[in-house]
Amino acid sequence: MVLAMAHIHFFYVDPQEAGPQGFELRGAEYQHAVRVLRKQVGERVIAVDGLGRRYTGPILAIGAKSLRVGVETVEEGAGEPRLQLTLAQGVPKGGLFDWVVEKGTEIGVSVFQPMLTAGTVAAPRGRAGRWEEKARAAMKQCGRSRAPEVRPLRSFAEVVDAARGAALFIAWEEAEVTRTELAAALAGRAAATLLIGPEAGFTQAEVDRAVTAGALPISLGPRRLRSETAALTAAVRLLDAAGELG
Repeated sequence: MVLAMAHIHFFYVDPQEAGPQGFELRGAEYQHAVRVLRKQVGERVIAVDGLGRRYTGPILAIGAKSLRVGVETVEEGAGEPRLQLTLAQGVPKGGLFDWVVEKGTEIGVSVFQPMLTAGTVAAPRGRAGRWEEKARAAMKQCGRSRAPEVRPLRSFAEVVDAARGAALFIAWEEAEVTRTELAAALAGRAAATLLIGPEAGFTQAEVDRAVTAGALPISLGPRRLRSETAALTAAVRLLDAAGELG
């Protein structure tokens, strides 16, 4: 089922509130549907549950605190990429990783792995919940059906060791690799991990460790990019090479 994305509002439904016969919208989703969009009984709505399902059906009843929707269709994996891309980034300063999570979700990143590297200025504290909220909101906004996973903070060494033997890539300004080479490296792969440095970039020792573990260094062009821009640029390069962007 192909959806024209303009003027379509996707709602988030708690998986516990959804089933093959119908679902309930409550809280902020109910308020948005009834108070903002002025939805009426009989209108069709689309909701995603963050676990890979997209529901479509008509509003059956509107109560004081909830809205009941009947289910006509259930799609599995709607809006989801075939390649599960893990974006592992040395956490940038301030709230910039919030932006990376939001925009990365929109372009098709499946897993976000905040990472401590030699150049990380300060370890973030108490941000995990906010990152998860950002991922879920972006999932709903862009029409995906699965909320990206946000993993606990790990060290660069832990991330590299965990990805050893898999499709592994590291953004490095001295690298030269073509789209054809990227496509060949991703051929037949269901998952890949992309390593992005913080503002200070990776050290040579970190690059060497990643390459020893099988990482393919990729360049992001002749201009120096901010960390958050580099993350999205590199992710787009990989998803495009994997045929995920059309």
